[in-house]
Order: sequence, then C-alpha cells, then structure tokens
Amino acid sequence: MGATVGTLYTSIFGCTTPAAEEAASACEPTVNQTMGPFHPNKDQQDKDFDLTSFNGSDAQPQGEPIYVRGKVTDENCNPIPGAVVMLWQANTHGKYSHEYDHSSAEYDPNFQGWGQVTTNEKGEYGFKTIKPGAYPLSEGSADYRTPHIHFKFSRRGYHELITQLYFEGEELNETDVLLGGLNAEEKAQVVRPKTTGAEDIEDGASLVTFDVVLENAKDNSTENRLKELSGKYSVDIEPHEMKEELSQFYGGQREELTLTITTENGLLYAEMPIQPKCEVKPIGDNVYAYLAFEADIHFQQDDNGKVTGLQLKRYYEFPTLSAEKIN
Repeated sequence: MGATVGTLYTSIFGCTTPAAEEAASACEPTVNQTMGPFHPNKDQQDKDFDLTSFNGSDAQPQGEPIYVRGKVTDENCNPIPGAVVMLWQANTHGKYSHEYDHSSAEYDPNFQGWGQVTTNEKGEYGFKTIKPGAYPLSEGSADYRTPHIHFKFSRRGYHELITQLYFEGEELNETDVLLGGLNAEEKAQVVRPKTTGAEDIEDGASLVTFDVVLENAKDNSTENRLKELSGKYSVDIEPHEMKEELSQFYGGQREELTLTITTENGLLYAEMPIQPKCEVKPIGDNVYAYLAFEADIHFQQDDNGKVTGLQLKRYYEFPTLSAEKIN
C-alpha cells in the first residue's frame, strides 16, 4: 500500500497548463473567499491526498474522478515549499462529510470528504477527488451553490488563504451568490477548466490546474497593539437571523457565543466554537477582515484608547453583531 500511495502521490504533481502558468505569472495574490460552515471540525485517520480511497477500502465513491494539481507561489513568483494545503468539499450528491450537514442529500461512505498535503520543494501540491455536486443554500431553497471545492493554504511568513475552486462552463456559475460577487480578474483566478487526456491519469478522469499566490505577511501593527486586541469577546446573538443561522449550520440553538482573538508570529487570529482558528487580516484602522465568518471586525475603544469590544459587520444581508471584551 505504501509504495502504491507513494507512486500515486508523485504522479499527481504534473506540468501546469499554459493557461494556468499565464494566470499565475502576474503573481497577484489569489482572492479570498468565505470558509463556509462545513470546514472539517473533527480529525480522521485517513486525510491524505486521495479522497477516492477511504480507510483502505477498495470501494470507490460515486461521481466523476478529478485530479486537482497546482503550484503555490509568493508575490515575487517564487515557489513556496512546505505550505499546508487543506481541501474539503461536498460529495457528488452535494452533501458534506460533516456532522452539521443535515441536508437530505445522499451520504457516500466511500468518499473521504477532506484531505491535507504539504507542497514539495517546487511549491507543488496535488489531490485526487471527485467532482462535487451542487446543493441548495438551505433545505428546499430554489437557490443553489454551484459545484466548488474549498481550500485553505497556510505557511509561516504569509497570510493564510481561504478560497474556493470553481469549474468552467457550469450553468450555476451565473447565479452563484459567492462567485457572482467577484470581478472578472478574480473569477479568472478561481474558475478553472477541466481537461482530459493527460498521460498520467486514468481514462474517465479529468485534470484541473489550480495555481495560487499567497500574500507576504507585512507588519501592519505593532506587537503591543496586537496584544491589546487579543482576548475573549462575548458576542450578542440576540438578532433572530443569527440564532436561526447557528441552529441551521452549527449544531443547535446557542444562547451565547465567545470570540477569542489571539496573536501569533505578528499576525492576528480569531476563533469561535463554531469555527476553527483563522487569520484575520488588517484592512483599515482597527478593522480586520474575518472571512471565515463572512464579516469585518471593527474593534472599539474608549477615550483612553483601551479596547472595550468589537462589532462583527457581516457581509450580504446578515445582521451586525456586537461583542463586549470580557478579558
């Protein structure tokens, strides 16, 4: 098994297509997108690059097999070795392998659901998976998410990148709420074609090349200021829409929610019980983008400059949430 996996892992690193090389040549940081509610929240023994082989079983998941290959570079077009790449997605029926996905879509026990790899010395990574299915925004909704794959790229010295990969030619691309919010240049970064005929993949499988550029971490705040922002914040979730969202996506009713802000290696991170720790990026004075929660964090301070709380100004039509600093 080890030799087979090693051979397959080596084979999924391939030459990038000319289109992908051209897209990455500008070395513009790849656009961030929301993490969504179904980021893996529990570890599992099998979380390697091959999502079509789960826990040693010979049974194959349903759906169209695809290989996703790419290269991770910095803004100077240099490859980034040692970057951690996490992928998670719905199965071919549009259902996630996640305890909070309560949809009626069919669960596939032979699909791994998510995986994690590290880029090689050339900054390359690769996964074997299946093309995900579309799914409604909520049970019974007429609005659907187009097929997409979630990614998180992280490496010390660079801003964390959370984004999504889309497939060229999908009809639902025209109406997808998240893809529709991107401009033409951003769409070109994340909407990629599927190709066939590669010599090192099996018949019936497709190849998608997804190169990304990470933004170099810049020292936008002093260490002391980051420490002042750090702490625990009690979030007021009284707005009806928020309680409904928590119930639908995050495992039942909650009467309180704590947001924890920490600093690490000169960067600021946010974490809640419903979401893992993710970097929040400075976008203005006392304002940080918290893409994992689809919000901007506006830190508040008193007349003496002491941080007293924050507001989570959420994107789209979500309500603004207030939070008091409790330590």
